[in-house]
Amino acid sequence: MKKIEPAILKGTRDFLPPEMAKRNYVMARMRRIFERFGYAPIETPILTPAETILGKYGEEGDRLTYHFKDAGDRDIALPYDLTVPFARYVAANYGDLPMPFKRYQIQRVWRAEKPQKGRLREFYQCDIDVVGTKSLLVEAEMARIMQEVFLALGLKEFKIKFNSRKLMNEALESFGYEKDSVAIIRVIDKMDKIGEKGVITELKEIGVREAAKLVKYLSSSDAVEHGDLGDFVKHAKAMGVEEQYLQFDPTLARGLDYYTGIIFEVVSQDSELGTICAGGRYDNLTGMFEVNAPKSADPELSGMGVAFGFERIMLLLEEKGLLKNMRPAPEVLVTIFDETMVGDSLEIYKALAAAGVNTEIYFEPVKLDKQLKYADKKGIAYVVVCGPKERDNYELVLKDMQTGKQETLSLEDLVARLK
Repeated sequence: MKKIEPAILKGTRDFLPPEMAKRNYVMARMRRIFERFGYAPIETPILTPAETILGKYGEEGDRLTYHFKDAGDRDIALPYDLTVPFARYVAANYGDLPMPFKRYQIQRVWRAEKPQKGRLREFYQCDIDVVGTKSLLVEAEMARIMQEVFLALGLKEFKIKFNSRKLMNEALESFGYEKDSVAIIRVIDKMDKIGEKGVITELKEIGVREAAKLVKYLSSSDAVEHGDLGDFVKHAKAMGVEEQYLQFDPTLARGLDYYTGIIFEVVSQDSELGTICAGGRYDNLTGMFEVNAPKSADPELSGMGVAFGFERIMLLLEEKGLLKNMRPAPEVLVTIFDETMVGDSLEIYKALAAAGVNTEIYFEPVKLDKQLKYADKKGIAYVVVCGPKERDNYELVLKDMQTGKQETLSLEDLVARLK
């Protein structure tokens, strides 16, 4: 029988235990912060009717969405992001949700794009959303949570860039480009990648005659003092967002079609990884679905959400050395000296486990050197050795794998020490 090469697809990855320890640590910190601000966890299906996903992200989004026919000839799509699945979730469960509804969601999504650094075909997104209110306090709280997450992870050189799609639409309308606003916004969204000259060139290519004048107008920073943007900044500062992390960017556009109000992008100032968090205000995203709501309810729901680019955040943390020496190992390995000592080792194992110490027992009474090498390779901090001599004296040996230092202790002292 021909053996199968253990290959994986480009843009997907295996994660070894040390890598998973780092990922779980970062996810756990993010979860704690989300829950501290009152966001509840949800989960949505991976296999989705294609009509739920397709047509919601524009032409590029449709092109990058994985979709196929299943065995029942049904059109199936995999989630492109978590926002549209969340909108469907709200529409389906509206009657059972408290409004405003605050949720966070950490799940895999898929995009059929060319893999490169920071861009994968299968990756995790971490989203927070609030739906059911138009209050700008939501945007302010989102900015506070973004600040909280990145500071908690040890990142300090970042900017929360913000702008208003509403403001941009008004500007385009004043130039007479209301009908072409989505196409123009998608070009403007490339400002960081291709620069002002590149944007002007592309705008001319799609028929914008006053391209340079339009870009200059949109680049004005005066708007931050007025309307929604001014109120957002005021509320954000009142909520504890430090001014050094806020940056108004009048050309920030976000290419997706559904944004209608304030939009965000978080970038690391001392890295070339680009955007590590992004999102914005969307009005009535649930409008594409039949809302399961009482007749007296108003299901036209405004929402606000941001997605943390988990994979890029991991790359950034690794780049800065903020995840060193993090291993998934138990704290202690209990060795088995020989066949006659199995019961004694199990007694030690049981006592440590009962005390809440992360404990592992080696399954076979092989040579002690092999058991120590196992502990070292796995990154276990301490090893417990108990042979016939130690058993007769009601003692055991605790070895520090980092320093090589050994101590002779009673079982009670061992438990007290490691607990």
